[in-house]
Amino acid sequence: MTEYLRDSWYCIGWSSQLEEKPIGITVCGTYIVAYRGADGSIIAMDGRCPHRFAPMNLGSVNGDTIACPYHGLVFDRDGTCILNPHGGGAIPPNATLKAYPAVEHLGAIWVWLGTAEHADRSKLPMLEWWGSSDYAVSTGYLRVEAHYQLVMDNLLDLTHGPYLHADTLGGDPANTVGVGMRHEWDTQPGPVLHSNYFVENMPSPSPQIMALVGDIPGRLQARMRWRPASILDLDLRYSPAGGGADAHIPSVHYLAPESDNATHYFFALARNVDITNETLTEMLAAQVHKAFAEEDEPMIKACQSLMGTSDLMSMKPAILQTDAAAIQARRLLKKEMA
Repeated sequence: MTEYLRDSWYCIGWSSQLEEKPIGITVCGTYIVAYRGADGSIIAMDGRCPHRFAPMNLGSVNGDTIACPYHGLVFDRDGTCILNPHGGGAIPPNATLKAYPAVEHLGAIWVWLGTAEHADRSKLPMLEWWGSSDYAVSTGYLRVEAHYQLVMDNLLDLTHGPYLHADTLGGDPANTVGVGMRHEWDTQPGPVLHSNYFVENMPSPSPQIMALVGDIPGRLQARMRWRPASILDLDLRYSPAGGGADAHIPSVHYLAPESDNATHYFFALARNVDITNETLTEMLAAQVHKAFAEEDEPMIKACQSLMGTSDLMSMKPAILQTDAAAIQARRLLKKEMA
């Protein structure tokens, strides 16, 4: 059974998902309900009613309170039962739900599952482009049938792109690996880990970039940043040869582990080119979803299935030079949990 870093922020959904109805989601083996209070703030607590363990996200919200859909017990924003409509109305001492710190930040809903006093908003991602009128943004979600650290490995090592995503995000291997793709990584206090890739003379861009700048050579920079437990953002820039404005394609990748065999993957993609073109936005969003849902997810799932375990390192895998960042992230995560 996986141990999780509970003193961490986990994304449990996009703000647009939390309108009139509560959401229910399992994160780190804990079922959570989240809803908006009377003032619009986010309220999160254990999502199973302590009476018969009914899913609280199917209940009704009234102001700051939420009622169980099964027997009508009502709980306040602190998880305290304030109404038992049955018998004499006595409230059992164990009729409580654990409440969790929750915030809305950069268009996403975040929950801190650990010690409430340790919840630190400075550990949330900071993105200069989010909310800027200079960028078009689309969001998405995918449930990955695999362990979250395998998904994290996949994101920190972009060398799989030209092979697994040749027709979507990665392009022809001859245009990246074949012309000397360079990888650098480093860590910073926080802890923060960077895994960066550079192609100085890319003969032709990937299909994703080609849709923005055309089929022209250029310089590629792909800078991935990871923060525990599983917050990643990618800064992708393509500089056309001969001058011209850079195509900037930043993205975020928020992983919320459900169990040893499932991960919630929330992602967003932005661009600074032709930002009012809704057809282009839809096309790029579909392209990204295809790469994640039809290429990454089946491969990661198949790898874990053939491993027969979610513990990669127990298999004593062959380690490539470009695995360094992913291995270091695992070490940092283990240190944070300790």
